Amino acid sequence: MKSYKSVTSFIGSTWMTLSILAGVGISTFTLIEPAFSESSWQLAQNQQPRSSKPAREVIFYEMDRDEMKMCRPKANSAKKECQVIGKGYTFGLRMGNDLYGQGNIANAETIFRQLIVRYPKQAEAYYKLGSLLSGQDKIDEAITQYRQAIKLNPQHAKAHNDLAVVLANQSQLDEAIKTWQQAIKINPEYADALNNFGLALLQQGNKEKQQEAVASLTKAKDLFIKQGRMQQANRIQKILQEINQKEKES
Repeated sequence: MKSYKSVTSFIGSTWMTLSILAGVGISTFTLIEPAFSESSWQLAQNQQPRSSKPAREVIFYEMDRDEMKMCRPKANSAKKECQVIGKGYTFGLRMGNDLYGQGNIANAETIFRQLIVRYPKQAEAYYKLGSLLSGQDKIDEAITQYRQAIKLNPQHAKAHNDLAVVLANQSQLDEAIKTWQQAIKINPEYADALNNFGLALLQQGNKEKQQEAVASLTKAKDLFIKQGRMQQANRIQKILQEINQKEKES
């Protein structure tokens, strides 16, 4: 039987990127590399999809009590004209998500921040703002927003997962692993957290944790298959095959 050191050597030689999946509709995003890597080693985070072309900032949004208003400056005037386009917290979240998906980052951030002011005890706006800030590499504030979301809703599995991804990317792997464990405790069928947890255990290089890591990755792979996410499942399968091959060679 080969030593676990050779397995971790294999791990260390593999690129680790962060792929982002959605709490409210999410796509692929990389924090370590500037473009999506074809490597098998990927941590899954939640992030909002966005257009590659930023939207023109000719319209802005305001939260007035429970009313969401769309405003634009009047021509040749310092004044603005606004119209009510919806009401309530849920509508505001949907607007922020849609704007972010369109690449309108500034207005999306404004809406999430206004929702937090108007509804300070609602966790989801903090989580969405954290995801946006993470995508802008504003890591410290993103961590703050994720932690506040978790404080308000300790059962927010996606906030735990995304916080852990950011922590891992900041070389705080031990804390990240604990945070992924909490996400899995909340939702044992959370494929992305299972995937991340398994990869993190292997990256940690603890021989006693190898079996747990493989079990977590295997469960994540099976869940990805059930979800029709074959690309993620195939990446895990490749990892498991390479680990098994290393073991046979020992």
